[in-house]
Amino acid sequence: MQKVVEGLESLARSVKRSPQPAVVSQAIQNVRKDLTPLKGKLENAALLQTLDEELGIWLKKLEVILKEPAGREGMVKHAHHWAERLKERLCQTN
Repeated sequence: MQKVVEGLESLARSVKRSPQPAVVSQAIQNVRKDLTPLKGKLENAALLQTLDEELGIWLKKLEVILKEPAGREGMVKHAHHWAERLKERLCQTN
């Protein structure tokens, strides 16, 4: 799950630095790829499924989100929010 957290933090940085759809799209796809093997684990299945669904929505609406500063800021905040939630979950399981 640490790899997913790092991916979310990288996603947030890519939106801040270079809100180009291709770069951000690739960052989202990388996080989703890292999520896939983890979604089968029962203790985190619902949380990770929700994250995966949200990432899918971001991909579908990426052009619109990145056009507006508020959309970019919201995406950054949400990526950080998810990273923090997963870090908390990691601490609980250790």
